[in-house]
Amino acid sequence: MISIIRQSTRRTYEQAVETAQRVPGLEGELVEERGRADDFEQKSFNLEQLLEERDGTIEKLRTKLDILRGAGDEIAALMATGQSPAAVGYHAARVLLAHANEFRITDTAEGCAGLEAMRELTEPQTVTLLYRFGRRHSVHATVDDAKATAQRQGAAPDGWEPSQEGLDNEWLVAPWSTTTLAVDGAAPWTTPREPLAGVYVLSRDGLPHAVFSAPDDALREQDRLGIPRTADSLVRMELAANPAPAASSGSSLRTDAQPTAPAV
Repeated sequence: MISIIRQSTRRTYEQAVETAQRVPGLEGELVEERGRADDFEQKSFNLEQLLEERDGTIEKLRTKLDILRGAGDEIAALMATGQSPAAVGYHAARVLLAHANEFRITDTAEGCAGLEAMRELTEPQTVTLLYRFGRRHSVHATVDDAKATAQRQGAAPDGWEPSQEGLDNEWLVAPWSTTTLAVDGAAPWTTPREPLAGVYVLSRDGLPHAVFSAPDDALREQDRLGIPRTADSLVRMELAANPAPAASSGSSLRTDAQPTAPAV
């Protein structure tokens, strides 16, 4: 049987045959293209991750920069307030301590030494209250100063326990006893570390509770705790000077301090 087809149909058949013959080769090319596509997709994913990390790093840097600018503005504002150098230094040290990592203070040995000095600067001051038979006698900068005063008043060097952890009845009737309290240690009444001439002693139920350098801070804490405002609950006491050596001093020490109540 003879079949007659058009020329165009013949070309179509021939192209189909050529395509069929090329299929095995196309499969290999297809595998290669698929591999390239997978590689491109992985690279695209990695690039997206890098861009996200970059954006996160930029945001962290912006946050750190804002913190540093804020700290710098805070220190500059402190310097413009006209406070004493001790007060400015105290508050500036607290700002730097709060942002030590951002300022990279610990990157050098000098920075570490400066950080330690700032910690010492911002540690609360303490005073030691000296009591005689439960009655306020004097207030001192250190325990040693209080002991020296007591010994000059007749206390045996080894005949008493100068530091009492718990304030009990035995403490109240002891011939000589002391307690050491932080000045302005009741948050949030923290004030700059400056030389103390006197302190305000707040007592609760007849026992020393807290010590403040400013009367307003003492009164706020007194009201917060509900301690009645009496002549004995809050008194101002002058900080006693270090006793002079007996050989070079012609005057005798007072046997009792006379604390006075603050003007409220």
